[in-house]
Amino acid sequence: MVYGAISRVLFPVAAVALVGAGVWGYQEHNEKNSILVKTENQYQRAFHDLNHHIDKLSDELGKSLVVNSQRQATPALTNVWRLAYSAQSDVGQLPLTLMPFHNTEEFLSKVADFSHSVAVRDLGKKPLTDQEHKTLSTLYDHSKHIRKQLRDMQAKVLDQKLRWMDVEVALASDDKKTDNSIIDGFKTIDKNVQEYPEIDWGASIHSLDQKKKMRVKGLDGKPINQTEAERIARDFVGLHDSRTHVQINANDHGKGQGYSAYSITIKDGKRKNPIHLDVSKKGGKVLWMLNERDVKQEKLSLQEAQNSAAKFLKERGYKNMVPAESDSYHGLGVFTFVPVENGVRIYPDAVTVKVALDNGEVNGFHATQYLFNHKDGRKLQQKRISLEQARKSVSPRLKVTDQGLAVIEGKNDGKEVLCYEFRGEHAGVPYQIFVNAQNGEEEEIVRLDNEPGFGDNK
Repeated sequence: MVYGAISRVLFPVAAVALVGAGVWGYQEHNEKNSILVKTENQYQRAFHDLNHHIDKLSDELGKSLVVNSQRQATPALTNVWRLAYSAQSDVGQLPLTLMPFHNTEEFLSKVADFSHSVAVRDLGKKPLTDQEHKTLSTLYDHSKHIRKQLRDMQAKVLDQKLRWMDVEVALASDDKKTDNSIIDGFKTIDKNVQEYPEIDWGASIHSLDQKKKMRVKGLDGKPINQTEAERIARDFVGLHDSRTHVQINANDHGKGQGYSAYSITIKDGKRKNPIHLDVSKKGGKVLWMLNERDVKQEKLSLQEAQNSAAKFLKERGYKNMVPAESDSYHGLGVFTFVPVENGVRIYPDAVTVKVALDNGEVNGFHATQYLFNHKDGRKLQQKRISLEQARKSVSPRLKVTDQGLAVIEGKNDGKEVLCYEFRGEHAGVPYQIFVNAQNGEEEEIVRLDNEPGFGDNK
């Protein structure tokens, strides 16, 4: 009887415990499945985004070869730069860290560097050279080849319902004979890229490569973790809402660029397009930011957009920056800012800011040039000629409106040169003339389609 009474009490308790354990196990199983499905979906999205960006990259390279005007080439090449960076970001979000894919990443990095260096130049004054046109043609051919291989892989992934989680398992496996169609496809692409003939990227990219190999003080500092990187990214774009989704790729992103960074994507429910950033793992510097949203009807003047860009830089710690160049296309104002030190403009430390002309929002930011070159306490060359002597080297047909000192990179060796800078116009066209402050020789002439205020140092 006693046993019967005990059993009547314990049986329901045991039944409840058994049911509870079953429910807990079921929930845990579902949660694990949910995580796996979410991860798989993220990998699939990154892979399909990679295909999309390479498709568009190839299209824009082709467009840059057939446009009739140099002005039309600038937005096409800017798009090439943007898409090459986006493709690098896509690669960084795939589980490829345990397999060699650095040849392809370096290729995309060089494409970005080359297209950016040409796009920011005044193509009206310095149009594409025959060699640059040949390089673009080569890049277009290579991009078509990579696009075809990626499309074949994409078709195989869809047809055979291949899973990226299997790639992750295969890469982590000690079995060297592990076969996986996706892994084999990426290995083939990287091997083919490695076998491409040597490309002539030009002196500017060679100089940039040399700088990347140097130890850059701007990218030194205390290592940061992913939590700190997320905070820095949120602060930079001003999105702290808990409903925004932040995705961080901790792979060695930016290696081809000469730095190591977290690749971060921020998605806001109110925005159709995500915001992409690179934050350096040392020092926590934002190297570049890109918001791919479509710009609606223009409402702001170029001056108003420039004011927004200047405010943006000042709020993010870029002090004593002045506008050096400005332009507009596809609803965006594009501004180059440089710092002023002791009254001298430092052009190698340039920062590019893009502002949407519909609402004044900053849609693009690129500071690698500044971070690679900037030095505290920079030692400037001594002047050996006076301002009056330098002005004699300037054509008397140029109506000079502003003048001052500036540091630029030399045409031949890329070393910094102290110059007198003269701004003026001839036949209604504004120009910028740099005269070497040591020997009085003309170092560079730049045509300015939209001239910002020279004396505005605020």
